This record gives sequence, C-alpha cells and structure tokens, in this order.
Amino acid sequence: MSQEVERFVFLNPPGILEMVLISLLVIIVLYSAIKSTRRLTSLKRRITLISLHLASFSLIVFILLNPALRVENYREEKPTLALVVDHSWSMNLGGDEEGISRIQSVRNFFKKYETFFSELEKHFFVSCYVFDESLRPVSSDFINISKPNGKNTNIDKVIKELEEKHDLGEIDSVILFSDGADNNRALENNEELSKNIGFPIDTVALSLDEKVRDVWIDSLKASQVAFLRYPLSVDVVVKSFGFKGLSIPITLKEGDNLVSIEEISIASTSGEGKATFELQPTSVGRKIYTASIPVVSGDVVGENNQKSFVVDVIINKIRVLHIAGSPSWDVKFLRRALKRNPSVDLVSFFILREATDLVFASQNELSLIPFPVDEIFGEELGTFDVVIFQNFDFRPYGIYGYHLGKLRDYVVEEGGAFLMIGGDKSFDSGNYERTPVSEILPVELDYTSGTVERSFNKKGFHAELTKVGAHHPIMQIIPNEKENEDNWNNMPPLDGINEVEGLKPNAIPLLSTPEGEPILVLNQAKLGKVASFLSDSSWQWSFVRVGEGEVSPYYDKLWNRLLLWLIGDPELKDLRVKTDKPSYNLGEKSKVDIRILNRDNADQEIKSSVTLPSGKQVELNLEKISADEISSEIPIEEYGIYKINVATQETPQIQTNSNKDETVFLVEPPENEIRGPTTNADLLKTIAQKTGGRFITVKDNPDKLGTDFSPKRTIIGYNTVQIWDKPWFFILLVALFSSEWILRRRWGLR
Repeated sequence: MSQEVERFVFLNPPGILEMVLISLLVIIVLYSAIKSTRRLTSLKRRITLISLHLASFSLIVFILLNPALRVENYREEKPTLALVVDHSWSMNLGGDEEGISRIQSVRNFFKKYETFFSELEKHFFVSCYVFDESLRPVSSDFINISKPNGKNTNIDKVIKELEEKHDLGEIDSVILFSDGADNNRALENNEELSKNIGFPIDTVALSLDEKVRDVWIDSLKASQVAFLRYPLSVDVVVKSFGFKGLSIPITLKEGDNLVSIEEISIASTSGEGKATFELQPTSVGRKIYTASIPVVSGDVVGENNQKSFVVDVIINKIRVLHIAGSPSWDVKFLRRALKRNPSVDLVSFFILREATDLVFASQNELSLIPFPVDEIFGEELGTFDVVIFQNFDFRPYGIYGYHLGKLRDYVVEEGGAFLMIGGDKSFDSGNYERTPVSEILPVELDYTSGTVERSFNKKGFHAELTKVGAHHPIMQIIPNEKENEDNWNNMPPLDGINEVEGLKPNAIPLLSTPEGEPILVLNQAKLGKVASFLSDSSWQWSFVRVGEGEVSPYYDKLWNRLLLWLIGDPELKDLRVKTDKPSYNLGEKSKVDIRILNRDNADQEIKSSVTLPSGKQVELNLEKISADEISSEIPIEEYGIYKINVATQETPQIQTNSNKDETVFLVEPPENEIRGPTTNADLLKTIAQKTGGRFITVKDNPDKLGTDFSPKRTIIGYNTVQIWDKPWFFILLVALFSSEWILRRRWGLR
C-alpha cells in the first residue's frame, strides 16, 4: 500500500559553515540598516526601513536555499523487531526465591504470553538474537533448548552492534531480555546513550534487584605456588545481599578430604565477612582446594557458595634427618654434600663413641647430649622428608621395635622416604633382618643370625650401571646418555659391600657389581619410597672431575638426585603427565602431554585415563609424538575437578610411583558470572529510559511495553517542484527594494 505526502523542502540546505556565514551577514545587514537610519527622529520610520532591509536580505537568502515542494511516495511494510536474549552463564542461576533459572524464566515468559508474540509476528519481521560478549543471530528453538555458556557479559558492546544493524536497516526496534549483569559496567554512567541510539530498546528484567537475596564467596586469595611442608595462607571473603548479621561455617577441602572449618560472621553494615585458613602441604604436585559455605534459607544463588583454587606444591627445602653410626670418610663426605645443597635442611646425629669403647673418663664428662630417641621417632619424625641411616646399629641406643615400627609407618602410611647406606653396622651387619625396617627395605636380608664378616665384605669392586640404571633419571649426571654411561663405567672402584639375599619384588637396581650384586636399589613402599646403597665407600667418587672447577660434581649430583627421587619430585619420575593449563572453561579442550623419562618404558604400552567430575572414568586416546612423548586431548563438558592417571601397562602387583603419575585440573563457571547476585535491573531501566523504550519484568504483562504496531513507511519515490523561480518571487523582491528606496528618499536619506 502506497501513499503520497507533500512537503516543503530546501534543495540547498545550509550546512554549519553556511549557517555561521548567514548569521554574520544578518548581523552586518542589521547593523548597517540601524546605522543608515540613525538620523531619523521617528522610531516608526526607522523600524519600517530596517524591516524592509532585513526582509529583502531574507528573501535573497530564501531564494539561494532553493525552496521547493516535494511530493513523496511511501510504501507501508512490516518493521523489523529484534528479540535479544542474554546468553551469558549467569542466566543459568536462580532468578528469585522460586529457584527457577533465569533462562527458564524467559522461556516461560515466551510460552505464557504466546498470543502476544504471535501478534508481534503478524505486525513485525521478528528476528532472534542471543548475546554475551557479542551479538549472535539464532532461531527461537535455540533459545528454548540451548544452555547459556557465555563467560562474560558486555551489554554496552551489544547495544553498539544493534545500532550498527539499525543503521543498515536490519533492525527498527528491540526487546532485550537480561539479568542486567554487565561485567564491564560501561553503561552505568553513560550519559551519551540517549544521544547515540536512534531506536527504542524495551528491556525485560528477570526480577527486581530487591527480590534477589544471596550469600556468596566473593574472593579467595592464595598463592598459586606453595612449598612442601611450609604454611600456605588462604584468605576468603564472603559477602551477602539481603541478609544481615549472618554467621555461617566455611569449609576447606582438598578433593574429598576435609582440611579445616572456620566460623565466619558477616557484618550487618558492610555485608562482608572474612576467614583465614593455613595449609601445610605434605606432598608435591598440583592440588585443588575448595572453600564452601552452606546454602541458607532464602539464598537465591547457590552456585556461588563454593570456590576452588589450584596450588602447585614444589620443594623449597628438603628436610633430611641423617643418623650416622660412627665417624668415617663416607659419613663426612655425605654430610658435606648435603650441606652444600641450598635446598636441603639437614639435621644430623653422629654416634662419636659406643658404649663398649674403652675410655678413661666418666660418662658425664664424655656425653654431649643424650640420643633423643622418643623425640626423633615421635612427633618430629613426620616433619622430615627423608630419613637416612648411615652405617647405624640401632641396638645400643634405646631404639626398639616400637621405634622402628614408627619409622616403617612413616614411610608406608605417611608417604615418607627412607635411605639406608651400607657399612659394618648396616643391613644384616646392623641386625635389621628381624625389625620392621626390613619390611620396607628394597633388599632381602638374611633372617638367620649372621656375623659381620659374613654380611659385610671388604673386597674391592667396580660399580656398573644396570640396564634400568643406564636410563634412570637419578643416574643422569650428564645430559648426554652415551657420555653419561661412559663416565659411569670409568668411575673409580669402591671397596666394602653389604651382601644381601637378593632383591624385593618390584625393586629396581640402578648400580651393581660385575657379578650382579646390588649396590644402589630403589623401591616403593606403599605411599613412601625407599632406597639402599650397600657400600660405605662412595666418598671416593667425590674426587672425580674435581680439578675441572666443580666441587665433587658426580658425587654431589648423585646424592642430590637420589633425594629428589625419594621425595617424589616430578622431574625424577619415569613417567610424567602435564596439562597446558591448570584450569579451563567449558567448551575448551585440555591438552595432555605425557613424557617418558625412563627409556626402558619406551617400548611398554602406556595407559592413561581421566576421571570426570561425575565420577565416570574415560580412557584417553593417546597419540605418540616421539619415542618419549605422547599427547592427548580432553573435551571439557562438565564443571568440577578432572583427574588424569597415566601408567605403564603392567600388572598392579609391580606398579610403582616411578612408572605412574597423575595430575588434576579445574573447570569452574566464569568468575564474573557468579560473583554476587549478578542482577542489575536498574541498568535495564536506564537503557529503556534513555532510548525511549519501556521497562518491565517477566512477572509483568508484555502489553505494558506499549509496542507500536504501526507499519513502517519507506520512501519509494518523490517529485520535486521548484518554487523560487516563480514571477511573484521576483515581483516581491523588486517591491521590497523599491519601497525601501522610495521611503528613504522621501524621508531625506540616501
């Protein structure tokens, strides 16, 4: 349907510069007219001449602007209406005390007022959009079935995108559905909004702000890196909206294990409360802790009542308890090597004389301090990372099976580490064969009573790398494998070896004699690690390459790397698994990197799985990148903690911590989208007011929007008739000039 409308227009409309020039000319013409009539005494005559002068000038300007009559032809058609729905993550949260999610409230609104929206489609071309950080066209079905997952909300940017579409003729009006939680807060004081938007935006809020009550964990501050056995402080801030004077417990867990519970009081004035936790990690690796508060009655948003954080626990100081049976070169050199390592916190006990030694002085004169048996094997034992017995006979010093049982439990149950170094008071020579310590040693002892002469052989021998030892990270003193093996083969011979019955199942020999007798042996003892060095002459290796500027390079590196293996340092694992990030967003993919550090495992099948937050375990598809590197990807489809396990394909009986590894990563909703009530109805009101739209909530009838159902008019053509060149314009101009000229002469002016 078309219509005709006649309008008066200027074909040469003045611009800003022209308007300024015309204004200046008007002032000049007015000034000249006033000045030229100043001799007239009659005010009436002066006004008449000034008016004729201005009228003549105005008529000339009017003619120059090219006046015309335009007859415009219009076509009436449906305008375009955009239904824009917030698709950020906060739309999954509860909107009010009824507990219905915000996106479901929008869907229910569409369904309840289906008649209204059907009427819209009769009078408008209706298009649907969703937004988070930007605008995206979708179908109405998408809004009804898709779960919002945007990690950020930027209403300011979305309005600018709508404005661009309006300028292109794609949008005429908008109905915006949102909780108003703009993370960027760019619109809160935007006074330019109404000047820039040329179309109305009606806004529909999910609820009024005063109807949303919430208690949430607002912030959690903790270092991303912590040191083994060192305190880690965690500061938690809890805030509330709509609650006053609330006291609630806050719980901190590592996985499913409870760490601590604190009581937190939320001030009625500020609506804020604080709690501080102190952790002390007991193992290295990545840890995920979760702070949580209960959902109290009336708390609309329960999803922000817990918050997790990732901590990578590394080694700052290795706390070592070193007990030596008697002074010797081996004891002296090892102690020096440990003290040279800045990462080692060393506590040493030396037995300078035994009770059977012949001395000519009283006990009081010779005793330094009593051997603190109960203290060492009591509460203090758990404060050490590694315990070393070096050529130590426990029997004369009040150490009994009870104490050695505590040492065994420290390794097996608490994940501690134990190293026994040889000599004539170690292993069978120290009568350990029937003690709890023999249960955790990686070598088999002789359970028949023997003598020192039979169990400790003072013969000389050359230490050789075993097949496993050639590739084991402990023995990689030199990075180049071939050069490293050659140097080990050329190490000086040792003298004195503890003879044992053999190796425990799963024990790993790294060094042996040419006859196959074990020298350095490793093993796993449930949660802990153990090692045995069956000689008391390794100090002779401290002189190798000393003349090249380093202090005992081979000797120090061997013992330091052995310590790192004992405490489970990831760099010394046979297998190691990492992810490219500690935390992810929904929809991303976690990139998994598996490194094979022990080349002996390179030909073995590697098995890896991930335990999803739901508890379901899924095998990973592994891709071999090289002989010692494997990769995989994990699609992120759930929120929570993911746990990755990797191991060589072996029977459980021979599985050890060396050939398996694990790591975790975290997936949580976007922080900005769940921090606080995440509603801002006032912002939506402001947008509606400044753009000429209206504001309602989903509880209101959409008729309150006052939607204009009038058709859109589009100009399809026009006809212009110029009027400045008509004869009467010329006659009028001549009449004005003539009248002024005649009157000026009659009244005595030029």
